[in-house]
Amino acid sequence: MDRERALADGQERERALSIGQEALWFLYRMAPDSPAYNVQAALRVRGALDEARLRRALRAVVERHDVLRSTFTETAAGPRRVIGLPDLVPLQVREVPGVTDTGLLEKHVKAFGDTPFDLTGEGTCRALLLRIAPDDHVIVVSTHHIVTDATSQWLLLQDLLDAYATDTAPPPLTRGYDDYVQGEQELLEGPRREQLVAFWQEFCADAGAGELPADRPRSPRPPAVFNGATCEARIPDELVPRLREAAKRAKVTPFALTLGVFQALVHRYSGQRDFLVGCPTTTRSGPGMREVVGYLVNTLVLPAHFTGTTTFAQAAHTAQRQVMRAMKHIGYPYALLAGEEPYSSRNPPVRMVFTMVAPGRLEPLLMQVTEAAARGTDTEYAGLRIELIEVPQLEGQFDINVEMRQSASSLTAVFRYATDLFDEATVRRLLDSYVRLLAEAIDDPDAPVAGAALVEADDLDDLLALGEATDW
Repeated sequence: MDRERALADGQERERALSIGQEALWFLYRMAPDSPAYNVQAALRVRGALDEARLRRALRAVVERHDVLRSTFTETAAGPRRVIGLPDLVPLQVREVPGVTDTGLLEKHVKAFGDTPFDLTGEGTCRALLLRIAPDDHVIVVSTHHIVTDATSQWLLLQDLLDAYATDTAPPPLTRGYDDYVQGEQELLEGPRREQLVAFWQEFCADAGAGELPADRPRSPRPPAVFNGATCEARIPDELVPRLREAAKRAKVTPFALTLGVFQALVHRYSGQRDFLVGCPTTTRSGPGMREVVGYLVNTLVLPAHFTGTTTFAQAAHTAQRQVMRAMKHIGYPYALLAGEEPYSSRNPPVRMVFTMVAPGRLEPLLMQVTEAAARGTDTEYAGLRIELIEVPQLEGQFDINVEMRQSASSLTAVFRYATDLFDEATVRRLLDSYVRLLAEAIDDPDAPVAGAALVEADDLDDLLALGEATDW
């Protein structure tokens, strides 16, 4: 990009970073060639796609969200985000004739998404069009986590599809990411900061990071590059409505119930009675922020407490109570908490995180796309048939990162894990045990967590024969 042209047009400006962005910038500087914080979204599009119209739509979206046309730099005042012109994000096109197999397409998407970003020069966003045939394409948008989050990726796709459908630019935002940064600065410079610090110190005082027994010892130094993989399992369909009913009877949310069961899993496998689990949560609040693309997420640190008589219902109630307390203090960034005593890069507050993605939080079109994906079908829009392509990503930053993907009729448990610590077979066993505990919690919420079986009887026999089982 012509830097002088950008300056002359008044389109290039330096902006302060949020605390979360500063943490991600630090991690980027440690390992600039790592794709660990790349985030991808991909859609397969069948029909007469107008490439020129798609390019116009992409430019309109990038113009609307200045974080997507930003680079990052170090200044005397600290790291800064530098806003550039919309043409900083061109649409790349690759010919992949005849590649119709979903697995092969996913490899192409992942290869594009795993290309590291040069945040100081290239920017934070790139787009790709895979041309399979004149009426068959895949649209891929890859961004760095420093300017996006899960909700932002959906917003980006929604804006792109809407701009394509109407062939007009979306209206300008009433608020932007800079408003979020300013609000965070005002909070942390005001009297509320001391109250937040006091709360989190007391809230987390009696527990350490939850840890599961690993296949390999942890490195004495934090990794510069994160290595990870993903295991997932669809919760049996007959359990999904019963899960909602069980949560309603217990007067907790489905999220609290599934979180409580995960904490029960950690307790049973680790033997820890008091421990911390993270919960990534959106920090979008106030008018106008719902439409903003940016890094608008904070990790809540949630204490779990178990005794020998704790039931699944009690675990769910505790989880819900802790979430509600933590949400009232969400303004204090996790990155600051992790940098304070007694925590450090070697001893962080959390090593595992748990979240749920619910379609009700998405825009109507993307709700249709995700629901169709759960059924294995596509969605009609703007004369095109659109199908979501799921791509493994954000793997290895935590020991275990659990994402519950919820649709109207299905629920899938996704376990991302650090391959430096865990073998696939171990995580698969954890995942199977989680599904078993979830079924137990639904069937008998008043059953003690300590008495629930973690494995099938046949699997237990196999483990005992190998001499690996201790206390199942």
